[in-house]
Amino acid sequence: MNEKQKREIREKIIKSAKEAEDRLSPFAAREKDCLRRSDYEYNFYRRGFVRDCEAVINLAQYNRYGGKTQVFSLHANNDISTRASHVGLVSRIARTIGRALQLNCDLIEAIACAHDLGHAPFGHKGEVWLNAATKKHGYTFAHHVQSARYLDHITRSDMSLPVIDGVLCHNGECVLREYAPNACATRTFKDLDEKLELAYRGEITQEMLMPATLEGCLVRICDVIAYLGKDRQDADRLGVHGLNDYTDFGAGILNHKIIRAAGEDIIFNSYGKGAIVLSDEMHKALLGCMRENYAYIYKTENTGITAESSFVMEKAVAEVYEFAIDDLKNGGRLLGEIYFPYIYANPKFVEEYKKADEHAPERVAADFIACMCDDYFLSFYNKYIGRLDLKKTDYFD
Repeated sequence: MNEKQKREIREKIIKSAKEAEDRLSPFAAREKDCLRRSDYEYNFYRRGFVRDCEAVINLAQYNRYGGKTQVFSLHANNDISTRASHVGLVSRIARTIGRALQLNCDLIEAIACAHDLGHAPFGHKGEVWLNAATKKHGYTFAHHVQSARYLDHITRSDMSLPVIDGVLCHNGECVLREYAPNACATRTFKDLDEKLELAYRGEITQEMLMPATLEGCLVRICDVIAYLGKDRQDADRLGVHGLNDYTDFGAGILNHKIIRAAGEDIIFNSYGKGAIVLSDEMHKALLGCMRENYAYIYKTENTGITAESSFVMEKAVAEVYEFAIDDLKNGGRLLGEIYFPYIYANPKFVEEYKKADEHAPERVAADFIACMCDDYFLSFYNKYIGRLDLKKTDYFD
């Protein structure tokens, strides 16, 4: 194929992409909104948020989703959700709804695939344990903040601002009736830097954590939709709580019913609007579903982490955290072998991260633990600190 033919094909592909963008909702994000810290040169077919999607799925932390707890820890059962399956479901639900609303599905995919990259091992309990350890050093750990930090500061992967913002502002613990960009939305990298510093000190407000794009807003509510029914399904499969014991508040009880009902409700109430909106009935239904999930699943000792093992694990996380801080203060020999080389493919960016945080070991120690899968944490503790005797369910228990 000669250069003239290649040029004609390029022009057709670029034209087709422009026509597709013109068909998006007036409220959707566009390529001009794909702000980066660098002057990135796009390939003719891998433009805008497509580049971000591919960058995310090639990150080390994306690979580690499969080894991180979603809700149920210490269970040898490949049929229950991991962080990987949750992220995939969020992405699928959000893109399906987003396509109906004529939003930018590439941006939706990038945010959804990246939204839990900073999650600690052992799910939300692991997040609580790590935050308890970091607070003693004046640092606040939250997985959504860590996910944004991982993309922008640790890997320095030149992710676009709307993706980092959507990741930072996702909050699956809070169901609102309406999600729309507000006056506090992140519109510049200066805004992002200021918000991250506030978050590290535990001073960021919920008003400051509303996404700047409708795509980010959609991913935020789809995070909830994705886990409500799936966690019930997993609990039933493990014999924790039966599906027949839940209340139908109007969104359904089963996973597929909740996804369909909530999806249709969002489409009918948000189409052609500059906000992602739930009806009053669906908002109340999702809140009711969440209350029951907390009562029957999340607040129980049936997730694999009993009160006794929770006490042991909180102490273990604190010990690993202090161990990492001591190593960093003494030159970082161990972390230089087992952590820094595995952060990112480009060692130049890793060195920039190390230098930027050389006087903040409390941050880097938290980064180190947040990068761990469940089993890696247990192995690290057993090798370098002590011996954790936690009962893990066997396939035939």
